[in-house]
Amino acid sequence: MSHFREQQGLSKKVIILLIIACAVPRILLSLVNTEVNDDHITTVLLWQKKGEYPKARDCWECFQPPLFYSIIKVASSAIGASEYQEIFNVIQFVNLFFSIGISWLIIWFIIRLKLSKLLTIALSLFWALNPELVSIGALATNDSLVILLGMAFSIVFINYIQKESIRTELSLYILLFLLGITKGNGLLFCGIAPIVILIKLIRSKQINMATTLRKLVLWSITIIVIASTGLYYKKYQDFQNPFITNVDPPYEKATWDTPGSFKFRKGVNTIKEAVFTFPIQSLLEKPYNKNGYDDHIPHRQNIWTQMLGQFTNHVFERHPPKWISDDNDMENFARSNFILHLGLLAAIFLGLIIGLIRRNSQISLVHIFHLITVILYLLFVLNYAVKFRDFSFMKVVFLFPALLSLVHLTSSGIKVWNKPKLFAYLLFACTILYQLNFIYLVRALIV
Repeated sequence: MSHFREQQGLSKKVIILLIIACAVPRILLSLVNTEVNDDHITTVLLWQKKGEYPKARDCWECFQPPLFYSIIKVASSAIGASEYQEIFNVIQFVNLFFSIGISWLIIWFIIRLKLSKLLTIALSLFWALNPELVSIGALATNDSLVILLGMAFSIVFINYIQKESIRTELSLYILLFLLGITKGNGLLFCGIAPIVILIKLIRSKQINMATTLRKLVLWSITIIVIASTGLYYKKYQDFQNPFITNVDPPYEKATWDTPGSFKFRKGVNTIKEAVFTFPIQSLLEKPYNKNGYDDHIPHRQNIWTQMLGQFTNHVFERHPPKWISDDNDMENFARSNFILHLGLLAAIFLGLIIGLIRRNSQISLVHIFHLITVILYLLFVLNYAVKFRDFSFMKVVFLFPALLSLVHLTSSGIKVWNKPKLFAYLLFACTILYQLNFIYLVRALIV
């Protein structure tokens, strides 16, 4: 890190201040929040009581793979925690370390992108202080662990495709295993890795059959071990579905433009409305969700407005129940941030396209890895939302195992314009609005 620190002019003091600035909101939120958005505690309690991991439908989150709950169970046993509130406190403590680790890796990764000093600081704060990322670290879920592991895998895989070694390769298989037994969306990296490696082999035009066979065998063994240890095979035996969740897909599937008669919390009313529209007016009029069955506001029925709202606003989802602010100023700040992000996202997306058009050589494998990772995670979120239809399945946090790829593409889109100060100021403005929004959240939690 010292090489990049000197190159970009970021002193050790500045880096420490960045880490502290990103850690403080996480610590504060972990201390003041007493609610969860999903009940991950009961999974541990049932495991303690039964002496074996519960079946997928024994509780709300019992369908999840076991790694996160194993960590919490071991930590709880070490201090004698066996009650609901005690387990909640253990999860909050463990997730705080994961969350701070995520922010540290973001800063470390951005320093390596060789941006200007001002843009490095602005981009670090923009991503590390993202409302959804900060919030999820204090809501007692298993998301922070899979995000951290996804980031670790991305770093190791980038090193591997640049310079292969047996040691790095084994590290990849270990990380794939850990991702697969943490959360279902972690499995995507098991598909991303071989796709990029295949592209590398095709480009090299020099295929070593022994090396390729070894990779294939080790990858296959990893998948088999994940299927067993991650309880996917057991879920297949018990429910004929290795990827069973806590709810079944609705009996009436989403169609292109016919809503149907199914009654649910819309959600994906039609595929056309959910994916191929952008009801920004609805979002600006009501910069938050309404969570009832009869609240059919257009932006709740659209994946893109849901993602924008969740990404920029701590209290957008109005869940858990105390995470609500009806303050008019807060809503105006939220509207301002929506507009800022739309401009920023448009510039980044256009910059990525221009960068691809202007390239003088083939796209680097690193860039291909990041593009494939983001595209596949986005397709996963779209498919998940369309399959289950309820708006609660439209989750921007499901993208976050691909966080470093999102950071990389953000940087690439910005670099094309050669206006680092302008983008730095835009990122700072977004981050300031994040913090104003955070203040309203904390006030709602402590009042």
